[in-house]
Amino acid sequence: MNAAPTPTPDQFDHPSAGQYAHPSTGQYEAPQSYQSQNRYGQRAEEDPGKELGIVSLVATLSTFLGFNFIGPVIGIITGHMARKRSQEAGYGDNEMAKWGFILGLVFLGLLVIGWALGISFGIVGGLASLMAG
Repeated sequence: MNAAPTPTPDQFDHPSAGQYAHPSTGQYEAPQSYQSQNRYGQRAEEDPGKELGIVSLVATLSTFLGFNFIGPVIGIITGHMARKRSQEAGYGDNEMAKWGFILGLVFLGLLVIGWALGISFGIVGGLASLMAG
């Protein structure tokens, strides 16, 4: 009868992920050339003014929700900051920041023109009621 050799406990050990058996010693070691991968939670390098550009555009467009004065002012300030950060980092012009800045100026200009027209119509109306009465 043929006797089968008895297995040893280390005979069934498998290398864990990323480890290889060394041919001469039989022990496990990490691979020599490991390429770094973009793992979960790590972000690729991106434009440092991107978030402020989004804030600029959203703050400026909040004018339509009733933030008539504060929205465009925040949009102008954050748009300028975002464009400056993007240009200092060597990225191209930040489009969202640019549009937040431009629309902030336009909306603020329209607000000033509206105030001026409202005040002038109020003065003209008041003077007309004084002259009539």
